[in-house]
Amino acid sequence: MIAISIQAIGFFALQSMGLITIPEGTLPVTATIIGGFLFGIGMVLAGCCGSGAWFRSGEGLTGTWLALFAFIVTMASAWKGSLKHWTDPLLAHPAQIDTIDKTLNISPWYLVAILIIVTIGLLIYQHRHPRYSPPPLGKFKQLPLNLTAVLIGLLGIIAWYLSAENGRNFGFGISVPSANVVQYLVTGQQRYLNWGTLFVIGILVGSMISAKIRGEFALTLPPDGKTVVKRLMGGVVMGIGATLAGGCTVTNSLVATAYFSWQGWISTFMVMAGVWLTSYFIRPTQCKI
Repeated sequence: MIAISIQAIGFFALQSMGLITIPEGTLPVTATIIGGFLFGIGMVLAGCCGSGAWFRSGEGLTGTWLALFAFIVTMASAWKGSLKHWTDPLLAHPAQIDTIDKTLNISPWYLVAILIIVTIGLLIYQHRHPRYSPPPLGKFKQLPLNLTAVLIGLLGIIAWYLSAENGRNFGFGISVPSANVVQYLVTGQQRYLNWGTLFVIGILVGSMISAKIRGEFALTLPPDGKTVVKRLMGGVVMGIGATLAGGCTVTNSLVATAYFSWQGWISTFMVMAGVWLTSYFIRPTQCKI
């Protein structure tokens, strides 16, 4: 919520200065609901989300390599390839609604104010009733979670500006850029080599360098065949879910929520539902829901 609130301020400030344009579109309601729920299921099976697959792969986790491979290939197939005829019917005939502020016919700054108030309230509640225990410190100290969220929010604002300057009008994104990596490798077309593809490749390289510096890089094999199957299945389900929902947890839950996209918020709640339900049957979560 901290990162979302900071991005919301930055996005609308940049738009008011004419530096970026908030996307306008429609809402495939059924696809968003199903896609978000499937993505949540896939996250638990894969042991990571789309962005997590990239940075965990950089740490040498071979099980995550499988999840990443399945995710990006499925995403490319469902978005522009052989699986497109299965996903297109759900994406057809979207509702003619866009962002929450336009639906309510109010200034987005009212929603920004509400978002900030809610975020502050949640921070106070978390401080009084802590529900998360950070992992033990290793050789290097970790940044406090709240400070990390602030930095992610600020980087998200900078990312959108730099991306827009290079012809891509969006901020952080994982799912479509991941598909673009596959499409570039297969076709060699330069249009698939863009800011987004370089961003996801940068995540992989950066996480590998970070793991090496921390002394935590190690090639780790999945413990058994069941885990291999789960990782592959999770990647496939995430790829289909991201196609239907219009993105992953980064695109929808981190970025689209910040400019009050209906799709972003609906997808986020459905991802949470999918994660909760799957975690209930597969493994307990640390935080009580």
